[in-house]
Amino acid sequence: MKILVVNNTIFYEHKGGLFLNKETGNFFVQLASLGNSISAFQISQLKTESDDFANFNLKDRNVHIYEVKRRGSRIISFLKAFVIMQKAIIDNDFIYIFYPGPICKVISLFCIFYRKPFGLYVRGEQKITTSISKFILKKASKIFTISPKFTQDISALNQNVETIRPMIGFHESDLIKTRRIDFTERIELLYVGRLVYDKGLFELIDALEVLVNEGKNIFLNLVGGGTDLALLMNIVKDKQLGDRVKFVGMVSEKEKLIDMYKRCNIFVLPTYHEGFPRVLYEAMLMRMPILTTFVGTINFLMEDGYNCIQIMPRSMSSIVEGVQKLIQNTSLAQTIADNGVKTILKYLGDKKIGHAEQLNKNLSNTNI
Repeated sequence: MKILVVNNTIFYEHKGGLFLNKETGNFFVQLASLGNSISAFQISQLKTESDDFANFNLKDRNVHIYEVKRRGSRIISFLKAFVIMQKAIIDNDFIYIFYPGPICKVISLFCIFYRKPFGLYVRGEQKITTSISKFILKKASKIFTISPKFTQDISALNQNVETIRPMIGFHESDLIKTRRIDFTERIELLYVGRLVYDKGLFELIDALEVLVNEGKNIFLNLVGGGTDLALLMNIVKDKQLGDRVKFVGMVSEKEKLIDMYKRCNIFVLPTYHEGFPRVLYEAMLMRMPILTTFVGTINFLMEDGYNCIQIMPRSMSSIVEGVQKLIQNTSLAQTIADNGVKTILKYLGDKKIGHAEQLNKNLSNTNI
C-alpha cells in the first residue's frame, strides 16, 4: 500500500540529510519494512546545534520525501506546501497524520475534500476539542492515541479508535528488576526531553538553587537539546550552579540512556502541557521515583503518592517540596519506584506489537 505519513513536527536539514526524532524515524522505516511504499510530507528548516534532539536521518531509508524547504518568507513556504501537499495526497492510497498541528489540520481537511481515506495518531491535547478538530476526528478512517484518556474522549466522536503501544526505545526486557533507593551520599535529579521554556526547566533550576542553599548534596542532569539551551546555560552560570548542573546533550544510544537512568535517583518532569510523555514510561521501567505535573492525560496513568509525586506547573516551590518529600522518606520513594514498575507492566500487558505493526495490521484488515 502507498502510505503518506505526515509528522506534526518540523524536519531539520543538515549536510544533505533530513533529521527527525529517532523513535518517529524508526516508525517510518518499520512501516516500510512491512511491505508498504512509504512517503513523508514535511516542511524542513536548517538544523542548528540546539536541534540535537532531531538525531535520525530519514534520507536513504527507503522513504520518498515530499519536502518543502522553509527559507526566508514563511508565507512563500506555506504556499509551496499548499500545492505539494495536495499532490502528495492524490499520489497515495492512505494518509496517516500525526495530530494535532496546523499543517496536519489542513492536510486532514484536504483528505476529506479529495475523499481520501486517512488515519490520525493523536499525541497531544492542544486545540483538539475545537469544532474543526471534532469534524476531522469524526471523518478519520482510523485513530490511534497515546493515552486511554484520549481514546475514551474520542470514542464519543469516532468508534474506530484505540490506544497504541507508546513509541519508546525501551522494552519490558530493559526493566530494572531490583533497585535500592538511597539518598544518603548524593541526590541526582534527572530530566530527559527538549530543553525549552514550556517544559518547566527554569523553575527546575530555581528549585535546585533553593535546595543547594539548604545544604543538600544535590545535582541536576539535563538530557536533550533545544532552543533554550544557551539561555539555560547562562542562568546556571549566573546562579553559580555550574558544578551542580550537567548538560548531557542528546543521548541516542539506548544503553547510554539506561546508564543515565541508573546513575540518577529522582526523575523530574515539570512540563506545562503534554499528551502523555514517553519519558514517564521509561522512568517507570527504570524503577525511579518520579516527580511530574499532571497536565494532559498524565493523571490517567500516574497517581500521586502511588507511582509518583504530583508537582504543580510553573511552581518552583512545588518542585522543592516534592524533592524534600522523597529524600526525607526513602521508604515512600522506594514504594513509588516499585509501584511505577507495576503500573508500566500492567499498561503494556495488552500492547505487545509496535505502532507500525498495529497500523499495518489494521490497514490489511480493511478495504482501503
